Amino acid sequence: MQPERPLKKVSKFTKNKIIDINTGEIQEEEEIIDAYIDKEPDYVKIYLKDIVALNDLPKGLDRVINVLLKVMSYDNMIILNSFIKKQMAQELGYKTVQVLNNNINKLVNAEILFRKGTGTYQVNARYFGRGHWHDIQEIRLQQVYSTKGRE
Repeated sequence: MQPERPLKKVSKFTKNKIIDINTGEIQEEEEIIDAYIDKEPDYVKIYLKDIVALNDLPKGLDRVINVLLKVMSYDNMIILNSFIKKQMAQELGYKTVQVLNNNINKLVNAEILFRKGTGTYQVNARYFGRGHWHDIQEIRLQQVYSTKGRE
């Protein structure tokens, strides 16, 4: 288990000039506001091929992950309709959309993607994140695991 991470200090400095209209005297007011936020954790660069290999997935799924990540929103969601799937299948050189659907199911079974609804998937925030660290952290808290896998 990692030791508890120190918090990052963020300071905001504001300076206001106030002029007394009776005397013309310039008065200044300064305010410093300090806040402490979680630091982004240390990270290691890992390649999609390695994620595929570490999860015992068939070769070539790294290309599927790459295409899916291109349309991932800032809440780690991927929304796929038939038009988008057809475009992706063409980009990947698949003859049918069913090949793409089969590969998406493999990613769901490996818990790289979580099915949220019809044509809607959330990318596992343990592997990928897009946006600000605070938002990614919130997504990670929502994705709960047990000894049997994802709950």
